[in-house]
Amino acid sequence: MADNVITSFGVLNYSGMLFNKGNTKTPFSTLIGGKRKSTNHVEFVTGLEYATGGGEQPEISETASLTAPDADFITREQKTNVTQIFQESVKISYAKQSNMGTLSGINIAGQQANPANELDFQIAAKMAKIGRDIEYTFINGEYVKATADTTANQTRGMLKAIDSNVITLDGNPLRVWDVAELMKLIYDSQAPLNDLVLWVDPVALFQLNADAEQNGNTIVPANRNVNGISISTLLTPLGEVGVYLGEFLPQGTVMLFNPGVVSPVEQPTPEKGNFFLEELAKVGAGVKYQIFGQIGLDHGSEWYHGKITGISTKFEKPKAGKKIYAVDPIPTTDTLPVIDKVVLGGTPTEDSATDALEITYIGTPTEDPTLAYQWKIGDSAISKFEDIVGADSATYTPEEEDVGRFIKCEVTATGTATGKVLSNAKKVVAK
Repeated sequence: MADNVITSFGVLNYSGMLFNKGNTKTPFSTLIGGKRKSTNHVEFVTGLEYATGGGEQPEISETASLTAPDADFITREQKTNVTQIFQESVKISYAKQSNMGTLSGINIAGQQANPANELDFQIAAKMAKIGRDIEYTFINGEYVKATADTTANQTRGMLKAIDSNVITLDGNPLRVWDVAELMKLIYDSQAPLNDLVLWVDPVALFQLNADAEQNGNTIVPANRNVNGISISTLLTPLGEVGVYLGEFLPQGTVMLFNPGVVSPVEQPTPEKGNFFLEELAKVGAGVKYQIFGQIGLDHGSEWYHGKITGISTKFEKPKAGKKIYAVDPIPTTDTLPVIDKVVLGGTPTEDSATDALEITYIGTPTEDPTLAYQWKIGDSAISKFEDIVGADSATYTPEEEDVGRFIKCEVTATGTATGKVLSNAKKVVAK
């Protein structure tokens, strides 16, 4: 495609104060920019993940202890992301640069063109555009690792990285308890809860404020500052969490992330640096510059973060006088017991049915509930698990190809109980 050259009649000169109709803020990039990293390879490491297991009571007799158990080992899995290219160009004629004194529009004596230097203005505007493109990519970026020079590397953004800790509200408004539930998922993933920041859109922020006020609470404005970004604070049953009115979130989505493990990763060009301005070869009475840089996102371990999707995109006004925390007793309604925990015991063994699942409830079902089972399998205790086709019984008999992999079961209760809970993962051993 041919260059669009900045010429005297193509870009007219005007006087007056400049106002940018767009937005040049990049709060997410600024928030994580203090831990900037560098790489000399398009692919870089975001973390090395492993799981030690545990969390169960051993049952080893003295006699059994005389023989050491079979040796096992902990596997590790390396996670990576890529940098991608951001590039813009500016081309301006010599005549335009020397013609900044000619004004269009209202031309009152003594007024001067704003900006005074067209090239400087255009370059600054292009850099602002690149900054906004990076901001969008760091939040929404789709991951592509190029396998040929004709394919573009694309860095994985936060929302695409988050896979473990996800809540869907199915069109309901966001509440403080939803944020607390997401924090619990992060806690259950063995990730820290301190310094978390909730990235919200205006509708979500409105609903959080309304819900907090409805319960005698409030969002404390701007009592925390990270790299010059003022963060408000929301008090939840699991502790404080930062709140920021951000941008580029898909409708009905908020993101809870730990900025302490997130950082931009630059890939500088030798002897030029990163995001440098470079004059290109001249052809005729004009000059062309390019801005070039490569950058990606290190999102850390994805289970340090979480997201809530399916949030109502409409403001829902709080109902007057309805509070969760009240002096007067709150009318109670009968609620179904909820599945609390599903435990897979024993050692899953090839060609042998697993032990019966131990299922506990919050509350006591009046009768046996209807239970649906879906067994899942993954390469490690912390890897992504996939459904095992046809494995929907109360027990599962591992096959030869399952040996060395990990299984767990998702149990869904209906009837006299409700809830859907995943069991712990167990490694399959050979018979």
